[in-house]
Amino acid sequence: MPNEALLDPVVVARLGNLELRARRILDGLYSGHHANIIRGHSQDFSEHRAYNAGDDPKTLDWKIFGRTDRLVVKQYEEQTNIGAVVILDDSASMNFSAGGRLTKLEYAKTLAAALGYLATRQGDAIGLISRQTLLPPASARGHLERFFDALEKGRAEGVWTMSDVSGRLGRPLRKRGFAIVLSDLMEDVDTVLSSLRSLAARRHEVIVVQLADPAERDLPFDGPVIFTDMETGEKIETNADAIRADYQAAFEARRQQFSHAFAGAGIDHLFLTTDTPFDKGLGAFLTWRAARS
Repeated sequence: MPNEALLDPVVVARLGNLELRARRILDGLYSGHHANIIRGHSQDFSEHRAYNAGDDPKTLDWKIFGRTDRLVVKQYEEQTNIGAVVILDDSASMNFSAGGRLTKLEYAKTLAAALGYLATRQGDAIGLISRQTLLPPASARGHLERFFDALEKGRAEGVWTMSDVSGRLGRPLRKRGFAIVLSDLMEDVDTVLSSLRSLAARRHEVIVVQLADPAERDLPFDGPVIFTDMETGEKIETNADAIRADYQAAFEARRQQFSHAFAGAGIDHLFLTTDTPFDKGLGAFLTWRAARS
């Protein structure tokens, strides 16, 4: 396993090319340690075999047991070309960074590249949706290069709404699939939830990876400051020292609000800051998926 310092987001970003970044990140994970990113949708029944001590009881076929008094388990084989789509927030707020860190968009693009590389290596289809891009999922030769190219061209600008972007998912992901949202979630909770609940209602499996720069969580500024909304240009003048405790409490309360709302809608939610080493970020995502499958 590579030295953890080599997987620091800033170090990885120096590689420049997204494909190289993706390979570096995957090299930082234990080979074969994580399950298929769409495990749960990707299995078709194959055959039965005799039950062995240690087998998962969930795999027992109780109908056969009731007829024959024999304990047998269901075996499955992986189905390839499952549709997965990355929904990428490319709004102006994603261009924020502090302390020399990657912007939220660059962190999201690199994480998406690693997920795309992993998905295609496993035979699954991957696509990309943003304000600027509509790339339907595919796994054909050459598609991964188009996926990387679309990510590379992405720019953080303008206003991004979950409803506008997620509404475009119907055509590229017609059958039951998997949606991965990478966003800083600067919209209100009800608006975001309404948009993503519609995806879950169409039986798409949804996970939201909420991204933040550590400075957005900690407010590590001193004295009088002027904050500028990167999407609207609105300015607020305040004293960072005076509001820090209340700000941090409000930030955490909003994060928890999203987490609880998503949980109630059957949507997975993972919070990452942009100083999180990429192997830990991707590893947390895959471990979360394996536990939910």
